[in-house]
This record gives sequence, C-alpha cells and structure tokens, in this order.
Amino acid sequence: MSKHRVFRPARTVLACALVTLLAAACGLRTGNGGGGEGEAAAFEPARTEFLVHTGPGGGSDVFVRDTIAMMRKEKIITSNWPVRNQTAGEGAGAMSYLLSKKGSGDNISAMTTTWLTTPLTIDGATVSTADLTPIAGLIIEPEVMAVPADSPYGSLTDFVNAAKARPGALVQTGGSTTEVSALNGAILEAETGADWKFLSFEEVGQRITALLNGDADMMFGSAQDFAAQVKAGKLKIIASISPNPSPVYPDAPTVKAQGYKSTLVPQVRGIMAPPEIPQQARDYYQRVFSELVKTESWKQFAKENGVVTQLLVGDQWGQYLAQQNAVVKKALETADLGNGG
Repeated sequence: MSKHRVFRPARTVLACALVTLLAAACGLRTGNGGGGEGEAAAFEPARTEFLVHTGPGGGSDVFVRDTIAMMRKEKIITSNWPVRNQTAGEGAGAMSYLLSKKGSGDNISAMTTTWLTTPLTIDGATVSTADLTPIAGLIIEPEVMAVPADSPYGSLTDFVNAAKARPGALVQTGGSTTEVSALNGAILEAETGADWKFLSFEEVGQRITALLNGDADMMFGSAQDFAAQVKAGKLKIIASISPNPSPVYPDAPTVKAQGYKSTLVPQVRGIMAPPEIPQQARDYYQRVFSELVKTESWKQFAKENGVVTQLLVGDQWGQYLAQQNAVVKKALETADLGNGG
C-alpha cells in the first residue's frame, strides 16, 4: 500500500508523534498522507484477523482463503491476513466473538445466511447481525440439486414423489441444520407433504462422499461443489434451488419452473465487523472489498464458482440483511421451524 510523504514544519512533529502513538494503541496504522482521500487510501489496520464460522475446508473457510489470495494477488492488501476458525454454535460463536471485539479495527468476518437463521432457530443464541457493523455484501450463491449419475430421479418432482411414497427413507446431505440447504429442504417438505432425512457434515467433501457412497440420495449446494464429479460423470444436476437458473447449469429447471410456489432462502456471502469499529477502519474495509469485486481475479472466481456478484456497501448491506431476516423468519414459520425469536 503506497504512502505519501508530506513536509511538515518542525512545530507539528510532537503532535504527529502523539497521533501515531494513539493510532498504534488502537491497533491501527496510518500513512503519512496530508488528509482527505490520500490519507484514507494510506490507512491500513496494523493486523487484520479474518474470522470464519466453519472449520478448515468448510465453504466459508475456503471462500475466505480464496478472497485473501485474490486481494494479495491484486495488491489490494499488503499482508497475509490470518484466518481464525470460530466454529461453535453454527455462526453464533463467530458473532459473539465479533461482539467481544467492540471498537476494534483489526477484526472482520465472512458471513452467510446461516448468521440469519441461527438466532431464529437455536435457543440461547443472543447475538444477531443487527448487533454488528455491516461492511459489504459480496455475492449471491445460486444453489443446485445434485444426485448420483445413476439415480432414478431426473427432477426435483421425481425425488419429491419418491419421498412421499416412502416417508423418511430418502436422505438429503448438507452442512449444518441452520444453513440454507437444510432450510430450503424443510421448506419444500412443508409445501409438498414429503418427508426425508437430513444428514449433516461440516465439509463439502464429506457430503459428496456420502452422495457417491449411497449414504445420501441428494444434495443442495453451489455449482462449484459438484463441478469435478459432474465432469467425471459421477453426479448429475437436476434442479436449480434458486429463483434464477444457475449460470453454470442453465438447463437445470428452477423450483418455480417445476411448479413449486415456496419462497426459498438465497445463500448470500458478505463481510461483518465488530460494533463501533473506528470510522477509518470501516472506510478501509469497505474500500478494499469494493475494489476486489472489480478485479479480473474476482470475475474469474465468480465465473468458475457460478456465483453472482452483488456489491452492497455499509448501510445498504445492513438494510438488505434486515430484509432477508424477515424472509428467513417467514420461511422458518412456513417450515414449522425456529424458536420464535
């Protein structure tokens, strides 16, 4: 990150030294800019810890590490931000950790829709996104439905009819019980009267293995989750579990196109920070993530992973989360889930 040197008269040296000491005490670093946009561009936190609510190899963990790598490649950041895996409570632990860092400019976290569902479904979850600082929303991740290549199911309707004929016999695999894939499965069960089981694994690879080994019959996930096995002819995509077709699998019919009326919950990914983060740090993080989504590295990432870039910064991101929280709450009521929070 470039620093601009500006001559200062000798009488200002003591004052500037004091400002530098105070910034260091807050864990922040400032450049030598003379003010305005130059100073904002020169500012950089002394050490940024990037939090994630999944374990190593989980979807959010992979996303965060890819994000850091892209930002370094594009020279948006100058240091390798350490990743902290805070896995307790399906997002609740990560939110609580951010809350404990009130006022810090050194901590940010990736978040997904799980951060909206957890406070509404887990007893004792006392922290929500409304308690934190919204930095930026980055993507909507369309989900698709995958089954083994030799599966008798060629559509979502085929699977639903089989599940209705044999209640509790079929199995959906996925991540936590509060993540989007589990919630959308429950919503579809509620609409159709079908009944199937949910088999939870933390890592995507474990879920794919369950699908290939016959321990599960279907899975909702991102296009990238299935890309290698679809290419190898071991899995097939039979539906888009999103309002719009998948950019990677455009021929997979949407839930609406197959006649289902439920409002499903989108998988979103974005960035949050502790409450009362210093304004200079907030501006910095909003700027670097806004720069990231304009880069060729990001565009290639989005194409390969079948995600849709949706940049929402600051208050726009906070307002979107509030709207999605209402959508999630209604969806939970539809599926007869939640704790009434």
